[in-house]
Amino acid sequence: MVTNKFFKKSNRTNLLLLAGLAALPALQVSAQQVEKSAPAGRGVYEAVINQQDGFLYVTGAGSRTSPGGALYKIDRADLSIVDSIRLAENPPFGIGINNKTQTVYTTNTRTNSVSAVDLKSGKLIATFNHGGEKSHTREVLVDEDNNVVYVSDVGDPSSIWVIDGKTNTFSHLIENLGKTLTGMAFAGSKDKIYATIMGTNSVAIINTKTKNIEKTFPSGGESPVNIISDGKRLFVTNQKSGTLTVLDTDGTLLKTIETGAGAIGVAYDPVKNRIYSANRQTGTTTVIDANSYEILADLQTGSHPNHVKIDAEGIAYVINKTKGGRPVEGQPVVVDNNGDTVTKIN
Repeated sequence: MVTNKFFKKSNRTNLLLLAGLAALPALQVSAQQVEKSAPAGRGVYEAVINQQDGFLYVTGAGSRTSPGGALYKIDRADLSIVDSIRLAENPPFGIGINNKTQTVYTTNTRTNSVSAVDLKSGKLIATFNHGGEKSHTREVLVDEDNNVVYVSDVGDPSSIWVIDGKTNTFSHLIENLGKTLTGMAFAGSKDKIYATIMGTNSVAIINTKTKNIEKTFPSGGESPVNIISDGKRLFVTNQKSGTLTVLDTDGTLLKTIETGAGAIGVAYDPVKNRIYSANRQTGTTTVIDANSYEILADLQTGSHPNHVKIDAEGIAYVINKTKGGRPVEGQPVVVDNNGDTVTKIN
C-alpha cells in the first residue's frame, strides 16, 4: 500500500513536471524577439505600411558618401527590397500614407518641401512648399476620412501645413504653435491634433477648425519628440530624458517608463496591446505592456533605431538609421552593417 501511494504521488509529480515543461515553449514563443534584419536603403528614416498591397515603404534620403533619395518598397515577409521610386531632387525623411487614395506624402527637410507620390503608378505627383522664405518640414499626419494632410514645420514659432489631398496642393498654415513642434497624433476626433512641443517640454491640443491651441500641458519628460494615441491615452517619447510617458487626453500623467537614451520613435499595437519605443542612442527598441506598463523586452535592433510601424498581425518593423559623421580625408570609411536597416520583431 505504501508503495502504491508512493507511485501515485510520483506519477502526479511527473505529470505536473511534464505539464510545466510543455508550457515552456508557449511562453518562449510569446516573448518578443528579433526575427530578422536586412538592408532597407540609403539614409533611411521612416516607414508606412500600405494596407492595400501589404508592402512596407521606407524613406531614404541618401548619405554624404552616397547622395540621392528614394522611396523603397520592402516585402514584409523576407524584408527584401523589391522596388524603389527615385526622389533624388527632394530626398525624403518623414512619411505618411492615405490608404484610401494610395498616396504617400514625404517631408523633404533639406529642400523645405513636401512631395506626393502615387503608389499605384509609382510616380511623383507633385512637390510643393508653403510659399514662405524658410521652413523645416518634419512629420506627416494624414486624415484619410477628410483627405487632409498635416505637416509639422519645426521652428520658433512652429506651424503646421495643411494640404488638400484632393488636389495635392498647399492649403493654409496653422501658425504660432510654440517652439519646436515635432510629433503629431489624433486621439479619436480628427478636429484636434495633439502635438509635442520640444522647446517647452509640453503637449499642445490644436483645434484644426479654429486654428488655435486649446490647451497645453507638461509631457512628463524632457524634449518630447513623438506622440501616438490609442484613443484614450497619449504615449510620448522624451528624447533627452530617455523616457516614455503615458498621459490621458486631458494631460494627467499616468506613468513614466525609462526606455533608453534618445527615445524617439513610438508606436502602439492594438492587437497585442503593446507600446514600442525606439531609442536612438542605445540602439535598442523597448517593448512595453500597455496594461501593466511592464517592460517585456529591450531588443538590440540596429545602430540608431528611429521609427516603428506595426502591421495588422501585431508584427513590428523598426527603421534603423546608420551612424553619421563626415568622411575624413586619409581615414578609412567606416562601414556600419547595423545601420540603414529594417528589423522585424515577432
